[in-house]
Amino acid sequence: MKLYDFKGKYINENKGVLDFFIKTLNGMAYGLFATLIIGTIISTMNQYIINYPALEEVAKIVKSLMGVGIGLGVAWSLKFDGLKLIVGAVSGGIAFSMAPYIGDTYTFAFLGEIVALRADPLVIYITVIGTLIFMDTILPKKTPLDIILIPLVGIILAFSISLVVTIPISLGIKSIGTFIILATNTTPFFMGVLIAVVMGMALTAPISSAAIAVAIQLGTNATGFSAADLHILGIAGGAALTGCCVQMLGFAVMSRKDNNIGTILSVGLGTSMLQFKNVLKKPIIWLPTIIVSAILGPLSTVLFKMTTTSIGAGMGTSGFVGQLATIDSMGVNSSSIIAIVILQIILPIVLVLGVDIIFRKFGWIKKGDLAI
Repeated sequence: MKLYDFKGKYINENKGVLDFFIKTLNGMAYGLFATLIIGTIISTMNQYIINYPALEEVAKIVKSLMGVGIGLGVAWSLKFDGLKLIVGAVSGGIAFSMAPYIGDTYTFAFLGEIVALRADPLVIYITVIGTLIFMDTILPKKTPLDIILIPLVGIILAFSISLVVTIPISLGIKSIGTFIILATNTTPFFMGVLIAVVMGMALTAPISSAAIAVAIQLGTNATGFSAADLHILGIAGGAALTGCCVQMLGFAVMSRKDNNIGTILSVGLGTSMLQFKNVLKKPIIWLPTIIVSAILGPLSTVLFKMTTTSIGAGMGTSGFVGQLATIDSMGVNSSSIIAIVILQIILPIVLVLGVDIIFRKFGWIKKGDLAI
């Protein structure tokens, strides 16, 4: 059974709509990792360590393939193959290029709002899904003309859908950013708790925190905002990064009694999602990292005022992307180094270890609970 149609053709009837979005968001995340995120890593490392001009050009090329990468990732997650898989990649590329085609900005007269149009991952994601679903509905069976019909129909659909959704999605993203700025500026303590906990949990759950952070521009690299507002978005992104670091390093240190060093490193520097099956079996093992995220989130927003880019906000310590993104946002200085070492590494390990010891003393967590 495929993953979606309006009567159950593609959405698995036993798992529902949530499963569809989890799968496609993970496909989107794969596309982001292979293009925008790895391109940003190359660019940041080149800027502060290597300093080789050709690498910067490579980074730009890789980042410009974000639409193709997301399209391919989403199409793969929906189990498309052959020409339709390729059209998924092409539709993502079309959506990526649509914002410059429409214009740099769009003015909503009734709102008095000027919105910057950009190659937003959410625009690409929706365009690709819409293109694949409608294409599969129009061309459900193989025909002798597939070699022409599938690309032609896919291109027309991708162009039409992205033309329709780019402007409203850009307004939606701007509105989310404006709300985050207002809320973080007004109640930085509460927002620190909320963002750190929610984004950290999204990282451990089979939901892509990286895709969410990039899609809603949770960082200092957002577009269409003033410098002051970008700083606030960066602080909100810093809270998200803190929560993600807590989940990854926290679960790594909690699993010290159950796994070998290789597996522990896979959790701490790869993804805490490896522990999600254990969370489902025994949800209480999630509490130590959630508690510490709630403690460190407001420390990030109120005391450290750490900022990061949207690339790093949902990454935690995975491949040290979050740490490189912090440097990209704050520069190489004492503030960024202290924030990285203390807030992103030392405190998550020490505090989660402390809570874990208490939980084990009361018998709430036992040996074997975190075995992978």
